[in-house]
Amino acid sequence: MSQADPSAEIQALSDLYLVNTALLIYDTLLTLPSEIKHIWCKTVKIGTILYLFARYLLMAYFVLAIYDSLSNLKCHSISQLLRALQVPCVTGVQGLLLARTYAISLQNQKVLGVLGLLIFIPTIINVVCPCADFVTCLFWTIAIPLY
Repeated sequence: MSQADPSAEIQALSDLYLVNTALLIYDTLLTLPSEIKHIWCKTVKIGTILYLFARYLLMAYFVLAIYDSLSNLKCHSISQLLRALQVPCVTGVQGLLLARTYAISLQNQKVLGVLGLLIFIPTIINVVCPCADFVTCLFWTIAIPLY
């Protein structure tokens, strides 16, 4: 069996980041009036912070990842910044998913506890041990079917 070309994989990943960023920017522009009314002009709460992390830090992450993958110069500081942005981005997205699932389950405490563990343990492991990507993938394999 032949192995895949690493440069083709990098290009495919870069294309995926580009498409995600374009869709995120398009969605942001479409929903900006509602966002200003319901997010920016209200009291800051934990949901607001999670929303902003999921919305704008994720966009910054995608832009930096595109730059990093297309750049001939592999900048160590950009890689570190991408690594640092992963935690708040993932926490924002996962926190919003957890809040929505909790609300849909009629505020069932068991659902909150189980999903909270399945969502935030990989994040904590990833912070403590950055080499633990396998553990994160293992937890996501368990957690994704629950959604």
